[in-house]
Amino acid sequence: MTDAAKDTLYSILEKWGFPTLVAIWLAHFVLMPLLDEHRLTFKELRETQREIADAMNEQTKLLYALQPKVAGTLKPEGNQN
Repeated sequence: MTDAAKDTLYSILEKWGFPTLVAIWLAHFVLMPLLDEHRLTFKELRETQREIADAMNEQTKLLYALQPKVAGTLKPEGNQN
């Protein structure tokens, strides 16, 4: 550890106390990795939603492309006299 880092830690310890150092340590070594994982989870979720939306758009296009052919082959229901 460099002298500047030691001086900074001691000045924080003198000014705000030990709980502040613990909070800084927790923020750096516990919360930051959690936030990184949270960010990666949302990135994967966003990609999955885009894939689902693309698949739904493709399925809709295919259904619209098949619709005239299917509508032409259907026979009306009921008795026609």
